[in-house]
Amino acid sequence: MVKHDCFLEVHMKKRKDCFFGLHFDFHAQPKYGTQGVNLKEEDIRELCRIIKPDFIQIDCKGHPGWASYPTKMGNAMPEFAQDTLALWRRVTKEEGVALYMHYSGIFEIKYCSEHPEDTVMNADGSFNVSTVRSDSKYVDELLIPQLSELAEKYDIDGVWIDGDCWRARADFHPETLANFEKETGIDLGGKLPATPADPYYDEYREYNRELFRRYVRHYVDVLHERFPNLQIASNWAFSDHMPEKVTANVDFLSGDLNPSNSFNSARYAARALAQQNYPWDLMSWNFRREIGQYSAVIAKHPKQIMQEAAAVISLGGAYQNYVMQYFDGSPNMTDIRNLTSLAEFVKERKPFCFRGTPIHQAALLLSTYDRNREAPLLYSRTGFERVMGMSALLCDVGQSLEIVCEHTLENTINEYQMIVVPELYCGLAPQTVNSLLEYARNGGRLVLVGKNTCNIFANAGAPITVSSCTEYFGEGEKAYDNGGDTGHAATASKKHKPYYFTSDERTFGIAFSPCKLSADSKKTEAYISEALLGKREDLAITLPFGSGSITAIGFDIGSQYLRATQYNQRALMRQITDGLYTPKVRVESACGLIEVTLLQVGEKQTVQLVNGGGAHSYPSCATDDHIPPVLDITLSIELDKKPQKLILQPENRELEFEYKDGRAYVEINRVDIHSIIEICN
Repeated sequence: MVKHDCFLEVHMKKRKDCFFGLHFDFHAQPKYGTQGVNLKEEDIRELCRIIKPDFIQIDCKGHPGWASYPTKMGNAMPEFAQDTLALWRRVTKEEGVALYMHYSGIFEIKYCSEHPEDTVMNADGSFNVSTVRSDSKYVDELLIPQLSELAEKYDIDGVWIDGDCWRARADFHPETLANFEKETGIDLGGKLPATPADPYYDEYREYNRELFRRYVRHYVDVLHERFPNLQIASNWAFSDHMPEKVTANVDFLSGDLNPSNSFNSARYAARALAQQNYPWDLMSWNFRREIGQYSAVIAKHPKQIMQEAAAVISLGGAYQNYVMQYFDGSPNMTDIRNLTSLAEFVKERKPFCFRGTPIHQAALLLSTYDRNREAPLLYSRTGFERVMGMSALLCDVGQSLEIVCEHTLENTINEYQMIVVPELYCGLAPQTVNSLLEYARNGGRLVLVGKNTCNIFANAGAPITVSSCTEYFGEGEKAYDNGGDTGHAATASKKHKPYYFTSDERTFGIAFSPCKLSADSKKTEAYISEALLGKREDLAITLPFGSGSITAIGFDIGSQYLRATQYNQRALMRQITDGLYTPKVRVESACGLIEVTLLQVGEKQTVQLVNGGGAHSYPSCATDDHIPPVLDITLSIELDKKPQKLILQPENRELEFEYKDGRAYVEINRVDIHSIIEICN
């Protein structure tokens, strides 16, 4: 064995083999005082033994740029009561727990203040005081040397680079502009490509994205050459933040969820990562940062966190939970001790989901092309509501759903029973539109959502006609006007005009910013009217197209579902999807919202059942100890032959079922948070 200072080399699990972990960070800065005052060996040992994580990630260098261990790189915190990292490393190694560093990448306030020449320059010539240029000397002067120090002296197992892709900005430094012209052959003529109206705006942003990719590839490759066992991820790289093909030799993909509405965020982000066919995990925070309109930190109930974890592991991913460290680097043992039930919950489900892969059924497009043209930053979640809302809606109506990007669809497009295109910002590449129309022509079911998307496909040859509706109060000569008085002593404060929609002509929902649709040989799925008893026109239609079909929905039902859920939205989507195809796993009935994923785990198929109910999306609910169970669930599962057994896991309880017409019908009396049907043939 090889010695690294006082540490013997012990081979921990690779990150691809890790299923459950804990994350701690506090973004150290001098005002936090002396480091390690209250850090105790017995606390670290206790958390390793009661939680039994596969790995722990702790603070190393956060966004302020100060290292929370006694580094020789010149950015150490001013005072230490002890070598904090040495203690973490010694105890975790003795307990057989891998140790990872939380290290801030190009989000680096201290380095930027000391090296303005390496700081991103804004279009107006000012500096972004906290973002490093991707092609600056920072990566070779600090990042790689510091991570090398951590690997050599402390024998860390890996690093989770935070503040990376989601912090990247287009840089207008003269050197970057000159390199762009040299590499692309484009002459900017002294005009900065700073706004969408400027020539070469998209080309310049793509060049800056490539600079970021080069930066990641560079530090990953150099560190792997020096330390082959070091496990590296760039937080949110190649995820829904950065929805593109993996082009760096990272060891795993990872991200940390928004602490608010984390369950819907997890459903969305997990599916975006699962498409990459790469080891991946997601982290949810064990606390909320807001209580109503006030800013405050409060720990979630373990049941809330279990539901967030279920949304991740049910897609085959690994899970980690974030508990804040105290400002001296010591762990919050009160919160950690409350996570023992979470640890048990996750681990008992591992055999039935870990590294499983979804079996193709329905797909939702997350377009790299469209997102790159919408995001104000190089990589961001701007506009995510449309895709996240559609993922939540499709999950809530029982669709076994995957999220795909253009690069995913290249070789798998015809393997999906249904492909949904959410409302688009600007559009898709022509070849993508043509591929999707060809998919429908060859027998696929293509669902178009939102008036912009419907217009884009109509202009590309889809045989539908799109007619506009008045969108705002006071728009045009004949616009709707409520007179400024509703009769209840309140004036209209919102600008969007509401429309009534119905899919059954008995119950009505509200839609905003819709369009009217028409086509030959169409089936009307929903009607729209300006008044409850007013003239009805087609809002959603399905029409034959080749040997397949096209369904068009004339409003952005996804983002509207995310902002303010209506049961009518679920009724409409359930009616549409039920009419298009019969999924391999069909929710025949349930009292509550049940999310279904058909997952291949090794040689076995499993049906992952996640409770989609609860107050996870309510801004008025910070923490909650009650998630109502889903009751009286009846499923039918398409199987080539009668299975030997259907076993409910992790209870290991054999289920009674009836097999007829190629489907197994099974009843489950309740799902509290996450249950799994193991299909035994």
